[in-house]
Amino acid sequence: MVVERHTRLAAAALLVLSALYVPAWAGSELTFDMSPHQEQCFYEQVERGVSVSVDFQVVYGGRLDIDVEVREGQNIIWSQQRAQSGDHTFTATRTGEHAFCFSNKFSTVAHKTVYIDVVVGDDEPVLDQDGLKHQTALTQLETSLVNIHDSLKRVSAVQSHLRLREASHRHTADFMNERVQWVSASELLVLVGVAIFQVFYLRSLFTNKPDR
Repeated sequence: MVVERHTRLAAAALLVLSALYVPAWAGSELTFDMSPHQEQCFYEQVERGVSVSVDFQVVYGGRLDIDVEVREGQNIIWSQQRAQSGDHTFTATRTGEHAFCFSNKFSTVAHKTVYIDVVVGDDEPVLDQDGLKHQTALTQLETSLVNIHDSLKRVSAVQSHLRLREASHRHTADFMNERVQWVSASELLVLVGVAIFQVFYLRSLFTNKPDR
């Protein structure tokens, strides 16, 4: 009885650590810059039958659009043209290298900043499935910890989304602030020029012209 109680306490402690830990290896997040007329590809080695999810968003640059292709070998399994954001989930039909390509070839001057998140495979279960076969029901603590683990994963996804929105809005605000500064400086120069012109014009009106 005592051994069983200690076993349950140890299992609960492991569940606490598992619930508080969101594995970083579950996905690959990357933010990168792209120059005009540039194409970049990222590669993942995927086994046949494994689920793959890709999510992207153009954070900054131009009209916030980019061309996207997901390739399995030489086959294009998903593509989008001039998209601002998107996501796609598929199951690999063959073992090998899969490419996630982004193209900014249609842009002439606009640099782009792109965010990509690629998840290969599914998360490992919090509870041992072999142990669940010999277990009639989960305790209230174990059920709560599983719920906490799922909630933390959702919180992590929401935080990534909020970081993207903040970065996009910050870039937009910086761009608008720069344009406002240039417009304000141009208006100031125009006002100074008009004031100088008016001064010389008024002086010319009151200047006595010599008699001929």
